Amino acid sequence: MAIELVWTPQAEEDLIGIYSFIALDSPAAADRVLARLQASVEMLARNPRLFQRRPDIRPSARILVEWPYLVLYEIHPDSDDGPVREVEIVRVVDGRRNLKHLF
Repeated sequence: MAIELVWTPQAEEDLIGIYSFIALDSPAAADRVLARLQASVEMLARNPRLFQRRPDIRPSARILVEWPYLVLYEIHPDSDDGPVREVEIVRVVDGRRNLKHLF
């Protein structure tokens, strides 16, 4: 059974904002960043438990780092074993920001 990737509306908005900001200076660079982020997120469908939980940010949060961006995600069900049916991308943010204020 394939693991479904789900983007929250906020995560989609984050991605659009990142792309738009970079594209102001370089559309080609924006394309590369977007492709890199999307490839990293797609890898989560194959390895959803690859990154540790970050309860300091959110109880079931996990973070994928694609510097300087951080992809906050959760797996459903949130367990250490058994099948995962969904990876939910919650936010995509600049890692240089204060994360506790964002979440």
